[in-house]
Amino acid sequence: MNRILYSPITKALAVVLCILCLTGGVLVVTDGILKTDGEHNFIYRFESSFEDSTYMQELLDAPAYAVMDAYFTAYHAEHDSTEDGHPELTTSAGEMEAETGLPNGIPTLPPDVGSHIQDALDHLYHSHQLNYLVEWNGQIFTNCNAASTDDILRGASFSSLIRRDEQGNISVDTSTPYEKALDLFSYIDRFDTTGALTICVSVKDTYAAECEVLWERQASTVTETLIAGSLLALGALAQMVYLACVCGKNKRGEQRILWIDYVWSEIHLAFAAGAVAGGTLLYILLLEEVLYARFPPRLLYPIVGALAALASAILLTSLLSVIRNIKTRRGVDASLILSLLRLLWRGLVRVCRYISRVCRATGQGLVRLLSQKTGVLSMVMLAVYTLLLVVGVFATVVHFDDMFLRLWLVAVVVAFVLICRTLVKRAVDLDSLYKGVKEVQSGNVSHRIPAPKSTELKPLADSINGIAEGLDKAVADKVRAERMKAELITNVSHDLKTPLTSIINYTELLSQIEGLPEEAKDYVTILTKKNMRLKNLTQDLFDISKVQSGNEEVLWEKLDVALLIEQAMAEQDGEISSSELPFCVQIPRELYILADGRKMSRVVGNLLNNILKYAMPHTRVFITACGADGVITVEFKNVSAYPLHVDPEELAGRFVRGDEARSTEGSGLGLAIAKSYTELCGGALNIATDGDLFKVILTFPAHPAQ
Repeated sequence: MNRILYSPITKALAVVLCILCLTGGVLVVTDGILKTDGEHNFIYRFESSFEDSTYMQELLDAPAYAVMDAYFTAYHAEHDSTEDGHPELTTSAGEMEAETGLPNGIPTLPPDVGSHIQDALDHLYHSHQLNYLVEWNGQIFTNCNAASTDDILRGASFSSLIRRDEQGNISVDTSTPYEKALDLFSYIDRFDTTGALTICVSVKDTYAAECEVLWERQASTVTETLIAGSLLALGALAQMVYLACVCGKNKRGEQRILWIDYVWSEIHLAFAAGAVAGGTLLYILLLEEVLYARFPPRLLYPIVGALAALASAILLTSLLSVIRNIKTRRGVDASLILSLLRLLWRGLVRVCRYISRVCRATGQGLVRLLSQKTGVLSMVMLAVYTLLLVVGVFATVVHFDDMFLRLWLVAVVVAFVLICRTLVKRAVDLDSLYKGVKEVQSGNVSHRIPAPKSTELKPLADSINGIAEGLDKAVADKVRAERMKAELITNVSHDLKTPLTSIINYTELLSQIEGLPEEAKDYVTILTKKNMRLKNLTQDLFDISKVQSGNEEVLWEKLDVALLIEQAMAEQDGEISSSELPFCVQIPRELYILADGRKMSRVVGNLLNNILKYAMPHTRVFITACGADGVITVEFKNVSAYPLHVDPEELAGRFVRGDEARSTEGSGLGLAIAKSYTELCGGALNIATDGDLFKVILTFPAHPAQ
């Protein structure tokens, strides 16, 4: 299941579906807007039914607003409440009063109110879709030759009837649900409280039927648009939630980030905000151009779809990058602002820690300084010197006599000399300690630091001298132990030679006796083999002890490296031929070194023996040499048959073998003897391993005459 959820294919499909849902939502909304705009009269206001239509209510309220406008015009002919001189249908009486500043008292009724009412009704908007009858103080104003309100209300689906008698009592026909015009009478009462007023209005049935069809069509369009847009938005939201959960992980559940995640999060958020804001702005501009018939609608859909897809892709990419950084705990590292804040905080912490260390060190230094006699004396002298300086400045300001100034100057000079003398003594003692420590560090453990003049530094000097004495004694003991060990090995090896020679000779004599049983002959063969191994081990011990004791002589001669290798390989030609190890030798001619030929032959022979014993069968052996910058390098490389778990430096030690099971013949002294002889001849032997690759590197200075 996790492989499907975290599969790149599933993630790609989710991204495509999310972009398609967002783009489809924008296109659905665009289509709904264009459809409703094509009606040229949008009357749907999200009412539950057409009977509650706000548009129809505004139509029924229009005559009442016209009467209110007539009263207003009669008393304020010079004032226009709106741009065309008529109050807006959405303006309440309270707003009109606040805007126009009506009189506090009831003014005298102007005689031409009736003419203003007639004029206002003549200019009534949608008057051809309405039947109205307005009766004011016996004057009737109608547009349908109605004799009474019954003619207006008869058979009307939408109608309104409001009366006010001479006493100011207001009555409403309860069969009509539209009573918003009652609010207008409170405004009219500011001008006329005694006049009788009747406002009766109804919407023509044909127009009401047209409006109902239009309302239902617009309601269906808006509902379908909202449902489709909501479903697409929910689909996009579901895909985004899925991508937010699985992004940053592969199908094995391991956390992974993409190259785009290394871009600062602020840049991602800026791109996302710019894509949304820019896409919205372009969408509004294009939609406005289409609504005003300045842009062809057929081009709107592909352009809007492309813009929505591009903005959705940018938004989704940026948000997923930020989420991946948060999930992989790179939220701070991926944010420029947070990184700067963290850097600032770390810098502040370091500064505080540094100040704390300085203060603590200063405090500890002062405590140590005051706990010593020299320190107390220095602090007292410094305080006295500072006090003298303050007194001198004060004396200069107050103008003391010359004698006081002379005495002050002498005291300052004396204090300065004492302070300098104390500091010089301490500096000399510290320099002596520093030089003594450097001598001991360089290996001169017999050096002793002279006793310092400062009593505080004397214990330190004694401690350093004690360390030097201990090192001197330890070095002497180690040298004596090494010398005794070398002498012991040498003597034992020498003492073993005589009986070993006898054993070898007698074993050889036994092998020459005729008539020995076959079993005895096998015993003699084993004795001969073991005697030769013991002889080689004894000779190796003798040789390495002799080298390490410094008693080995070196016969310097000019050696050809290629000839040296060829001669050593020729001496072991039988073993090399039977080893099934292909030797690849690449050694140029005329590479000369200055060394002992016999010892270097032993070195090369030991290295070849080591390869023959420990190399993996059927693997190539490389022997190469080169010279550059006055240095000649010879390399022996082979693949080890055993795992090399020993440190390369330890392999050149005595009795160390690469075969930890010690199943092969060998004393573990071959590399040690080779290294000792190489260093004795002025060269260096280094061992390097890389997995099972074993490499020995010999380096020698080139012969001066080369």
